[in-house]
Amino acid sequence: MDNKFLQTLFDNQIVGMVEVDATFQYRNANPHWLDMIGYGLDELRNNNIKSITHPEDLTRQLLLNQQLLNKQNTSYRIDKRYIRKDGTTFWAEVSVTGLYDDDNLTGMVALIIDISKRKATEIHLRESENRFRSLIDRLEHIPVQGYDEDRRVIYWNKASSEIYGYSQTEAIGQKLEDLIIPPHMREEVINLTQRWTNENIPIPSSELTLHDKNGAPVPVYSSHFTHTASSGEKELFCIDIDMRMLQQTEDQVRRLVAAIEQSGETIVITDTKGTIEYVNQAFTDVTGYSREEAIGKNPRILNSGQQDKSVYAEVWGAITKGQPWQGRFINRKKDGSHFTEDVTISPILDTAGKIVNFVAAKRDITEQLQVQEKYQQTQKMEAIGQLAGGVAHDFNNMLAIILGQVEVAMLKMDPNDPMRKRLNEINVAAKRSADLTRHLLGFARKQTHNPEVLNLNETTDSTLTMLNRLIGEQIELKWLPEAGLPVVKIDPGHCNQILTNLIINARDAIIGSGTITVRTKRVTLSQEFCYDHPGCFPGEYVRLAVTDTGCGISSEIIGKIFDPFFTTKDIGEGTGLGLSMVFGLIKQNHGYIIVNSVPNQNTTFKLYFPIHKEPELIQELTEDRTIICGDETILIVEDEISLLDVTKAIISEAGYTILSSDNPLDAIELVRDYDKKIDLLLTDVVMPQMNGPELSNNLRALKPQLKTLFISGYPQNNLQSQNVIVNFLPKPFSANILTQKVRDVLDQ
Repeated sequence: MDNKFLQTLFDNQIVGMVEVDATFQYRNANPHWLDMIGYGLDELRNNNIKSITHPEDLTRQLLLNQQLLNKQNTSYRIDKRYIRKDGTTFWAEVSVTGLYDDDNLTGMVALIIDISKRKATEIHLRESENRFRSLIDRLEHIPVQGYDEDRRVIYWNKASSEIYGYSQTEAIGQKLEDLIIPPHMREEVINLTQRWTNENIPIPSSELTLHDKNGAPVPVYSSHFTHTASSGEKELFCIDIDMRMLQQTEDQVRRLVAAIEQSGETIVITDTKGTIEYVNQAFTDVTGYSREEAIGKNPRILNSGQQDKSVYAEVWGAITKGQPWQGRFINRKKDGSHFTEDVTISPILDTAGKIVNFVAAKRDITEQLQVQEKYQQTQKMEAIGQLAGGVAHDFNNMLAIILGQVEVAMLKMDPNDPMRKRLNEINVAAKRSADLTRHLLGFARKQTHNPEVLNLNETTDSTLTMLNRLIGEQIELKWLPEAGLPVVKIDPGHCNQILTNLIINARDAIIGSGTITVRTKRVTLSQEFCYDHPGCFPGEYVRLAVTDTGCGISSEIIGKIFDPFFTTKDIGEGTGLGLSMVFGLIKQNHGYIIVNSVPNQNTTFKLYFPIHKEPELIQELTEDRTIICGDETILIVEDEISLLDVTKAIISEAGYTILSSDNPLDAIELVRDYDKKIDLLLTDVVMPQMNGPELSNNLRALKPQLKTLFISGYPQNNLQSQNVIVNFLPKPFSANILTQKVRDVLDQ
């Protein structure tokens, strides 16, 4: 075969073909290779293998060529990158054969195939495999392992290390049965994997109890899939679901469901059309509908008709757009009664952001609103009380001036003077006005607790005279006192307040005409009676009974009538504080109360006050116009000038040395400059710049032995805040009472 034929064959190869000498210089190259490399033949001869081989592949190439020189190999194959004339690179598969002469290498012939596309595919596959492995490795709590046909570990992700305790280094190369398979399962696992290897029988998914590095059980649900590697070998991959994690999730779900079930707030879940799919226990408790009655229905079953239809349109418009809605509904229970709820309705979205349900969280605020309303009513009553106190303060100051001036005039007047009768009428009228003020303070609960020994008949008679004007002409008020009634010790203001509440309640219980009967009687409570009525004690009592012919009290509510804020009256007609206040005042005065009622016939409240058995403390109820004299020094401080003058006149008439001031600050300076003894401070309680207790404290720092008597038409809380029992005289007062009280304090 001649050289021309060989050259033709060389030139027409569909692959690159080159010939180099023993120094790796190019001697010849076919057109296909020249097209691949981009050089002309003469240009290529000026280069060698080193100059057109990618630097990263050159070392390996030179090593293989050296082996040809040494005849360690006579041929080799290599994948390498070439550098074209334009500087770009490409992958090629190169098959090299050495040419020898007497065992000496004279050159090499190489066949070159462009494998750039194949390499790109391999790189892509490798990158894909790396991404897949990275993804699998990042799976949390999901162990994934790979095994070869001999059951040796070829892949072990981080979750496998976390769950089973073996690091990747410890696991790779180990056999499956030596790692996580319990001894009693090993034979079965080996048989299953061999059948998969030999017969392509898949391994079924199943629940297994494997074990970790420490031998602790690991319950899993194990799934398997197979893979054939590029080498043709089979690979088995296992994906395990840690059942403990599922159990924890189930526990969390159970706790969540329990929390929803036990929540005090109503929870309602509907589908996207508004059909109820779930309600919690609070829903049934609040609405009266059972789950079976509610599920499958629309929330419209709670519609009370008191909500404007536009509100429902607003709700639906918001939640169907994926927005939560908050507001308040007046709804209707199964029994037809209405209740008020604060409501939050929110859409529930799936992972794709699609609305799949709506959930409503609702809170019944009916009772809260009622309490708020009653509190507001109480605030109004408190405001009325504040107004009453302010009026009483100023009114009592004026009455004290009138009574004082009358008393002073009468003290200096001849007993037979014809003007004495007119002054006495002024005195009586002023005292009746003072009684009205006390009734006003008693009704407003603004009197201090000041128990007195009194005749209950006289106190009741005075109060009923005032209340008779309040009950109306259609209701007859009968007053049946028992004669010779023993005295009791209670606060007269409290007594007035108790009677006022009971009479007004009795009036309100009567529709149309009727009768209210008030009786007093001396009674003895036996031990047996007290056993039946816990809270009272055997002994002698004065009983005050108030009976009305009204609508009565039903057995369902009679046990609640003394609870604060409980009332059967409509909004604006009562606060629900009256009877609870009566109960508290009776207890405060060591009494006891019983109620008996026949619905639609009558109601009787029986009040028991213990008889007072210390006659030496019983106050003289007849009027005494004498004054009690003394010779001590008294400082009088009163910001009302006219009342200051009257008080000075009475005290001076009684023989005392008088110091006075209409200003607390001036009074302090007066005492600081006065070097003699001052025995008593007689001071108003409510004054500008400084109140009475503050003035007393300042003066006692200067005169430690100084005693104090407070006077006031309405002391507010200035005396109670001292947390001590103080000497106090309410305005208005007579000359006898004032001088007697002054004497009592000085003699303490």
